[in-house]
Amino acid sequence: MKCFAFDVDGVLFDVSARLNVARERSVYRGTNFWDEFFNEELIHLDKPREAVYELISCRIREGKIVIISGRPRRLYNLTLEQISRYYGFRPLICYMRKDNDYRPSDVIKVELIKRALESGLNIVEYHDDDLKVLKKVKLLYPQIALYLHEGDGYRVVWEGSEGGLSRYFKPAY
Repeated sequence: MKCFAFDVDGVLFDVSARLNVARERSVYRGTNFWDEFFNEELIHLDKPREAVYELISCRIREGKIVIISGRPRRLYNLTLEQISRYYGFRPLICYMRKDNDYRPSDVIKVELIKRALESGLNIVEYHDDDLKVLKKVKLLYPQIALYLHEGDGYRVVWEGSEGGLSRYFKPAY
C-alpha cells in the first residue's frame, strides 16, 4: 500500500503566528526558543493550510497518510487531535522526535523516515517545508518523490527515481 508522508509544522499547518509569539516570549522571558515554540499553550495559534487540505483529500483516496514530524513526542496526542479536528482524518502512524532531542531537523526526520521504511511502509512521497531536509532525503532515499511547501503552496522538487511524475515535473534542484 502506498504511503504519503507529511511534516506537520509548516506543511499541514501555518505556524507563523506561533513562531512570532514564541520568538517574543523567548526574548522577553529569556527562555529557549524551541521550548516556547513547542509549548502546548501556543498550538491553538496554528491554522490549516488551504492548499494542503485538497492535497490530503486526494492522497487519502490513493493510500495512507503517515506523519513525520520534528515536534517532540510529548505533543503526540495534541498533534493527532489537531490533525483530526482540521483535516478530518487520523494518520496511519505518527513518527515524532523524542522529547528533549534538539538535534537538527534534517537529522531527526531522516531517522524517522528510515524507521518508517524499515517497518515496511512504502513511502512514495514526502512533504516538508525545509529544503535541507528534502535534499538529505533525496540522497538517501531517491525513490521517494519530494514536495517543498512554501507560503500557501507547494511544488515537486524531486519526482522520485521510481515515480511516474517525470512526465509532469522537473526537479527544482
